[in-house]
This record gives sequence, C-alpha cells and structure tokens, in this order.
Amino acid sequence: MKISFLSVTIAVSIGLGLGYGAYQAKNRISDFLDRPRFAVVNLNSVVKANEVRVVSQGKRGEEIMIEAERFAKRLKEELALIENECDCVLLVSSAVISNAKLQDYTAHLSAKLGLSAEQQSNQLQQIEARLNSGIKR
Repeated sequence: MKISFLSVTIAVSIGLGLGYGAYQAKNRISDFLDRPRFAVVNLNSVVKANEVRVVSQGKRGEEIMIEAERFAKRLKEELALIENECDCVLLVSSAVISNAKLQDYTAHLSAKLGLSAEQQSNQLQQIEARLNSGIKR
C-alpha cells in the first residue's frame, strides 16, 4: 500500500493541530483552576464604619434615610466592580464556615467607599467630643 505525500501532509497537519489544541486547552484549564473562585468581605464592619461616618456628620431623620439609600446603592456597585476585578464570587465572611484561606477584600472595599480605619478613628473622636460636650459635670 502506497502512502501519498498529500496523505502524510494532512496527517501531520491534523496531528499538529490536535497537539496545539490540547496544549491550549491545558493552559486554559490551568488558568481556570488556578484563579481564585471565592473571596470574602466583612460587610458588618463596612456597614458599621458607614454608620460611624453618618453619626459623626450629625445627620438626622430624613438625612439618614437618604444617606442609607445612597450608601446601599454605592455598596452594591462597588461589590460588583470588585467581583469583576478579582474574577471571583464574593461571600459574606460571617457566613463562611471553612478552614480555607480565602482572600479578604474588606479593606479594599472600605477604601473604595472612603471608610478607612484612620477616618473612622477621627470620626469616633468627633462623636466622643460631641457626647462629652453635652455632659455637664
């Protein structure tokens, strides 16, 4: 049986194509398996930091409701952006029961919302000063 040059060329081309396809598939699967699929955020601390900010600004009544709605909308937007950035699913840290070390985006979220620990410390001092000025000795 005679094998033609064309048959050999086609067989080699198909083999190379399949080999390259397998190589690419292996890389894509590795990328998929290596990426972090879950991360956590401590929403309680973020919401409490926002509450401290609102109280330190002296907002009351309707102002608090408007601020709460604004914050909820912004929080939702920032969480979606972080999920897109990390290409992961964000979980509320208090709901995770696992020994797995998951990346924590709480500080990143707080920074994006302007709720740094330093700002919160200053705001707590403002609240304390306001409370102390109302106490007569």
